[in-house]
Amino acid sequence: MSFQILQLFHTNSSPLHIDKILAETSIPRSSLYRQIKGLLQAGLLETVGKGLYAPGWLVDEISRVKENSFSSLIEAALPIMQELSDDLGESINLTAVKGSKVVVLAHLESKHNLRYSYEEGQVLDIFRGASSKILLAYLAEEHQQFLINSASSPSDKETMERELAEIRKNGYSLTNSEVDESAIGISAPILRGGKYILGGLSIAGPDFRINEDKIEEYIYRLKEAAADISLMME
Repeated sequence: MSFQILQLFHTNSSPLHIDKILAETSIPRSSLYRQIKGLLQAGLLETVGKGLYAPGWLVDEISRVKENSFSSLIEAALPIMQELSDDLGESINLTAVKGSKVVVLAHLESKHNLRYSYEEGQVLDIFRGASSKILLAYLAEEHQQFLINSASSPSDKETMERELAEIRKNGYSLTNSEVDESAIGISAPILRGGKYILGGLSIAGPDFRINEDKIEEYIYRLKEAAADISLMME
């Protein structure tokens, strides 16, 4: 049964090769491949090399909910968010994926009268806005595909996959008027081990303030700040 496969990751280091799984379970080879395929589709395993498997995105999500690990991310991020807020004067947001949603973990208001406000605990559309798309772009492939397949038509899916690939290539997400009219959003990923997405660090403000002259600087500052938070979470 599938629980025998999952139990191996509790008693052995990860990842595990298919031959190791075969040797330590009583599951026939043909049945083992079917069970592994089911675990991959469910997000309980992921492929990390030829014949190599590790716990999947759903296991990470379950573990994170159990451990309430968002608290350590918020604690690490807030001082750096405050520094960005003081220097740049715009709204700074920390977001994370929770199942199939994006949640605002922390928010610092802009110093300006015209601003785009979020609330801690607010749930966002995972397919719209820089602070959501940065998370979707860096999710484990199986998790990402599960979300895209559940919400997109074939043509929308292709467009979204191209956009997410571009975000990963650039290392940031930039949107204009996608959630609020005339609002610029820029977001960078907070990664663990350079791979697993922990959260997104974002700036939001009106396009007349975050203009072309400032965008490159803001991208640089966000990526630098997100990398600092990543190091603190190692």
